[in-house]
Amino acid sequence: MVNIAILALENCIHSTVTGPCDIFSIARLNSKELYGDKEPFCKVQIVLPGEQPVNTFNGISINGTSSIQDSERYDIIITPALYGNLDSILENHDVIEWIFNQHSSGACICSVCASAFLVARTGIMNGKKVTTHWALAADFKRQFPDVILKSDRMLIDEGDIISAGGVTAYLDLCLYIINRFGSPELALSISKTLLIDCARQIQTPYSSYNFLKNHGDEEIMKAQRWLENNRQQEIKIPDLAESTGLGERTFNRRFKKATGDTPTEYLQGLRIEAARKMLETSNKPIDLITQEVGYEDTSSFRRLFKHHTGLTPSVYRKRFSVFYTSQKP
Repeated sequence: MVNIAILALENCIHSTVTGPCDIFSIARLNSKELYGDKEPFCKVQIVLPGEQPVNTFNGISINGTSSIQDSERYDIIITPALYGNLDSILENHDVIEWIFNQHSSGACICSVCASAFLVARTGIMNGKKVTTHWALAADFKRQFPDVILKSDRMLIDEGDIISAGGVTAYLDLCLYIINRFGSPELALSISKTLLIDCARQIQTPYSSYNFLKNHGDEEIMKAQRWLENNRQQEIKIPDLAESTGLGERTFNRRFKKATGDTPTEYLQGLRIEAARKMLETSNKPIDLITQEVGYEDTSSFRRLFKHHTGLTPSVYRKRFSVFYTSQKP
């Protein structure tokens, strides 16, 4: 029987504690139906940092069944998605030490969304591949340069550490845990019982570009504004550099330092974001969208769009377009 602990923390997202608790509790029941008198799949507990209930970000209180002061050892620890200011949580040395000690005793540590920051504070992620929410990627890389971040991934298993990307990735995580520590049959039964899609592999269809503008470099800001207003035109980087009064090499170096992208990458990002919005909010043909965002060849645009989002333009439209879904019965 797998002993699972779901850690509840101040300002965590309520569903990422109670949701896994429900899923594993149902898995426990389903395992009895599948395997008869065999020992149930798991035991699950909600573990608190102290003796008092914690308040989630929406003000709902969570009572636990155990606390980190108890001596119990677990097979799996799940840290919940966190919301808002993380400083107080990331400075909770008792929680960090507890996670580290559980890991040292053989527990598999599983993070959801922003709680990857908490687990990374223990040092156990150093040198390992992990994921977190795509919007937190730049900050995570800055704080934890020794961790190999793959923020395009929905789920990454490194054996003793499993990380899940966004908030609802706890669903993917729970099914994965049931499959790995239980059986594929049990995971499939939960997928069918709870109508959970277990096929998500990447976050890229949901992500958007983070165009950094708080860098303080006025010449680069001027170039960014010009690119935003003229992204559909044919743009030559040497001419853009000249317009800022900088040499091309200096311009490229400063642009990369300020924004994190080369000028060409930044322009691609602007065009892909514009294409996303058109696909989401209009029924314009893809050929026309290609031209309006600044590309001439539709086939090349399709390949570039899929490279950035993981989906073709037509599949992206079917999944996210308000216009498309509003036409369906």
